Amino acid sequence: MGYRSLNSVIQQIPKQIVICVLIMIFTCNLARATQASLQDIVLDSKNKNLTLSFKLKDAFSEEMKEVILNGTSITFTFLVELREIRDFWIDKKIVDIKIDHMLKYNVLKKEFAIKKSCEIDEILITESFLEAQNLMTAIRSLKILPFAWLENGNRYQIAITAELSKANLPPSLRSVMFFSPSWGFETDWYILDFNRS
Repeated sequence: MGYRSLNSVIQQIPKQIVICVLIMIFTCNLARATQASLQDIVLDSKNKNLTLSFKLKDAFSEEMKEVILNGTSITFTFLVELREIRDFWIDKKIVDIKIDHMLKYNVLKKEFAIKKSCEIDEILITESFLEAQNLMTAIRSLKILPFAWLENGNRYQIAITAELSKANLPPSLRSVMFFSPSWGFETDWYILDFNRS
């Protein structure tokens, strides 16, 4: 009986080792995961419109750069919400904006093409990877709504987040992202509170 118990324990060891190794790899990948964040957030009322500018920092991991330079297109998705804060009631969502920035490297021409969903008819071309990254990560003077539409004395909130979109990636890369979180990113929600005065 004692011999059988020891034998069954020995048979279980390889399974436990494999599980521990997988957990360690996943944990190390989490620790190395890109800590993308939104910075330089500016809310303004230019030309009588409420506008928003910000920059996505640390979005490009080394793994992502390698995939891009092999010709795979990637998309960054930015979500912006404007809510009216109401006491003793559910907050009212006023504006819900989704912006996609797509980057594709043409291996033969050695140039990057950037397409922004907020600029429908324009494709930006550059040979510089650094410039392509800057174009992908910057939102400048995004029009939220006319400032006059906000009511005097009311409280409002802007919420912003960004992520690497999985929708347009090949299935093989989606599974890589699952097992290697360092490959992709999703920022926290950033909240700006303000009063209309």
